[in-house]
Amino acid sequence: MGLVDRATNVTLRPQSEWPVIAAETNSFAGIFTGYVAPLAAIGPIALVIGLSIIGIGIPFVGTYRAPLGTSLMQGFLTFVMVLVGVAIMSVIADALAPRFGGRRDVVAALKLVGYSYTPAFIAGVLGIFPPFTFLEIFAGLWTLYVFYRGAPVLLMCAKDKALAYTATCVACGVVLGFVMMLVAGAVGFTRGTFARHVPGISAVSGDAQGRAVVSQILGSAMGGGSNNEQSAQKMVDAIASAGADANRSQTSDDANAQAQADINALNTVVRGGKAAVTPIARDQLKTLLPDSAGRLARTSSEGSSTTIAGIAGSSASATYGGGADGAVEVDVSDLGNLGGIAAIANMAATLQVESESDSGYEKNVDVDGRRVHEKWTNANKHSELLEIIDNRYAISVTGTGVDMDTALGALRSVDVSKFQALGAASH
Repeated sequence: MGLVDRATNVTLRPQSEWPVIAAETNSFAGIFTGYVAPLAAIGPIALVIGLSIIGIGIPFVGTYRAPLGTSLMQGFLTFVMVLVGVAIMSVIADALAPRFGGRRDVVAALKLVGYSYTPAFIAGVLGIFPPFTFLEIFAGLWTLYVFYRGAPVLLMCAKDKALAYTATCVACGVVLGFVMMLVAGAVGFTRGTFARHVPGISAVSGDAQGRAVVSQILGSAMGGGSNNEQSAQKMVDAIASAGADANRSQTSDDANAQAQADINALNTVVRGGKAAVTPIARDQLKTLLPDSAGRLARTSSEGSSTTIAGIAGSSASATYGGGADGAVEVDVSDLGNLGGIAAIANMAATLQVESESDSGYEKNVDVDGRRVHEKWTNANKHSELLEIIDNRYAISVTGTGVDMDTALGALRSVDVSKFQALGAASH
């Protein structure tokens, strides 16, 4: 079902749509990246448009517009906070369900939380007109009703306890929201005023502490460990610096300098704070693809490269086997300057909590010391593997009619060190 149809049905016909959602076989990462993330982006995008492009009309004063660098950073942080909040609320909903006669199923819990937020996500478009954002409270109330209707269907909560379950989850959500608000405040996004707009992130001590808090949240969400924590710190600091430059440019009379500073801030967000890179050529990516996947010989291969608005990437893929013997597809991609997007994708995969059902399982596993997202569906022996390296390189394997060992063997056959070496040489 399409994104628009699903969002419409969940919002207007939740009672009939929940059974349909419950019957679907979805992955945690699939729901997160295919539904939650696109809808969660509505509010932050509207916020940027409303604050920096349309502006806020002030009687007898005129129209106030926030510097684009500030609103971009605010939108970015809001988007990250929403994704982290949905993931945490899913874990909370999953843990609370047995206390109200329900069952534990983290994927079903993500469905419940992620789809329930649909009215609130859609209402985020009101951010285009900041004076009307108070209307979002009505969408929030409808979100609670949608959640209440879905709890008995998704997590099998007793109908007579569904209201209490909803109230308990709401209480936890309020606490979580308060914590998120404190984090946003620590970063400095709550200190702007019409009289004197203070940059969302600056070099003062308090904001440095706020950036450290956000970096810790991002680092943990990306899987933890010193590498991810350092990567998150660099990302936040780079976005902060670019945003501060954009804000300072607003005091200049040079329109070109202002525009260039805003573009730099936007590119920094997209790149995740990393310097611009040249993606690996598709012909070189093809050399990373193995000649065979276990007993399956390579039957075809292809490569592609894309450049949109200066943001470039490349990929190569190969198919092995086919027919009765099963098939495996291996794809290697250089996401190039999409480091920020890659970080979000990596975060979504890392947030996966192990789940298992009669139809299969989904979990994160360590493959030769690397974090890999693994999904198995019993029907058709369908396997999916995804690994994101350095928030830039991606390896994915899809198998049909083969066992998981064959798929894992295909993943291991891609030389990660060579992948990284090619990327370093392409700068």
